[in-house]
Amino acid sequence: MKKTEKKRIVQAPFQGGAALPGQVLSVELGEEEEVIWHWTHREDGSSVVTGYEIAKKTDEKSERSEK
Repeated sequence: MKKTEKKRIVQAPFQGGAALPGQVLSVELGEEEEVIWHWTHREDGSSVVTGYEIAKKTDEKSERSEK
C-alpha cells in the first residue's frame, strides 16, 4: 500500500489591497517541501507575489530563504 503524503496550503505574503491580475494567493505543499516566493515590484511602489518555486526542505536555511 502506498503511503499518502500530507499536503498543506501556504498563503502568499499579502501587501494589502485587492488581488491583482497574475498575483499568487496560495500554494499547496507536501510535508518535505517549502516555497520560495517571486516578487514583482511595480512602478507605483507596490509589490506583489507573481510566482513561486517549490523546493525540497533542507536542514540548513538557504541564502534565498533568509532574505
